[in-house]
Amino acid sequence: MQYVLETNALTKRYKNFTALNGLTMHIPKGSIYGFVGRNGAGKTTLIRLICGLQEPDSGSYRIYGIKNTDPQIVRSRRRMGAVVETPSIYLDMNARDNIRQQYQILGIPSENGIDELLQLVGLSDTGNKKAKNFSLGMRQRLGRCEIFSVNLNL
Repeated sequence: MQYVLETNALTKRYKNFTALNGLTMHIPKGSIYGFVGRNGAGKTTLIRLICGLQEPDSGSYRIYGIKNTDPQIVRSRRRMGAVVETPSIYLDMNARDNIRQQYQILGIPSENGIDELLQLVGLSDTGNKKAKNFSLGMRQRLGRCEIFSVNLNL
């Protein structure tokens, strides 16, 4: 069976608090998973680890079969997207410029698909309005553009 995510005894500690304590799980390819739990259960910590925003204290994980210590993990992460809590967007840029910046970070050479992404997330009418003036829902939709651009192979 192929797995998109495998964790093996994954542990992450913050000072006197253990956010993940030996988590082992296998998510099969084609599955839809949601993480449900009380505050402090480790949901956000797990997402941060697999996105490469933090390093585990012990244990390991694989994304699409690539181990977290393998330099190729960066390529595996390009196949996924996540919005952890508040999306990372540039508040002083408009929606179009935010997507251009995301394209540059992702190594997408052209601006093809920006109009389609804006339309897909319902932000095609925002014009030059800066993201700092967007509602939280609009900011979250803009944050999802990175996920869509990766998954659509734009």
